[in-house]
Amino acid sequence: MSKPDPGTFFREMLGQWEGIAGQFGAEMMKSGATNAGLKAREAAKDAMTRALEAANMPSREDMADMTARLRGVEARLDRIETLLARIADQQPPPAPKRPEKPAKKSG
Repeated sequence: MSKPDPGTFFREMLGQWEGIAGQFGAEMMKSGATNAGLKAREAAKDAMTRALEAANMPSREDMADMTARLRGVEARLDRIETLLARIADQQPPPAPKRPEKPAKKSG
């Protein structure tokens, strides 16, 4: 059994989503009802979320959350780098290590 191609799966889902969006768009233009548009968006969003879950791919919300978390990590790293640079500038360079002298023998 071969693994399903995620690209093919995603293209098929995108085609289905475009079809759904086109149908709902046509309905909305005919009726002029804003409510139909909102329902269409919700239905398309739900369908895409289920499709992404089935393909074991992150949703838009997952990616937004991941992006926010990554930005937080980057901000913390920037603060750490800034603090380390300040500390390095404030401290004198370490003195060179001298080789240890062998212990004197008594006798």
